[in-house]
Amino acid sequence: MSNSIVIPDMAKLNTGNRNSVIAGKDDDMKLVFLGFVLGDEEFGVDLHLVKQIVMPPPVTWVPRVQPHILGVISIRGNVVTLIDTRLLMGFDVSDRRNSARVLLVDVRDERIGLLVDAITQVRRVPVQAFEESPDLDEGSMTDHVVGIIRPDKQTQVTIIDLKEILLEAMR
Repeated sequence: MSNSIVIPDMAKLNTGNRNSVIAGKDDDMKLVFLGFVLGDEEFGVDLHLVKQIVMPPPVTWVPRVQPHILGVISIRGNVVTLIDTRLLMGFDVSDRRNSARVLLVDVRDERIGLLVDAITQVRRVPVQAFEESPDLDEGSMTDHVVGIIRPDKQTQVTIIDLKEILLEAMR
């Protein structure tokens, strides 16, 4: 089994599942997260928050909901609220791509679907590659940025606190 951890010392990102931390030498520790794309940017979230990834099913529109709520979808007979992650994160609305996927996560004992433009990969990077508290312009979601990871010289991934973003969106 590989030595990996979920975002170091970021308990607020982890759902309390301490089994996600695997012991290892400090120089062998890796960060593990799921990458997804919105627009031209890649984001990363705690891998253990995502319960499933599915193709976007048909959406049933629901009247008088917040603009970032697209409606509800049915996943194996269960009704799931679908959120437009682009709107939630302050991006412009665009046509749905063929690569679009829905991330299913649990928040407050409720299953939520997050529509994203694409999934990149599960990334495992050395702890040393994690840059905590980067300097960012003030914006609606910058408070939820945990850090940045640069897995290689061409790639920058913004790590976000997805659980807090969703809790805020559901208020």
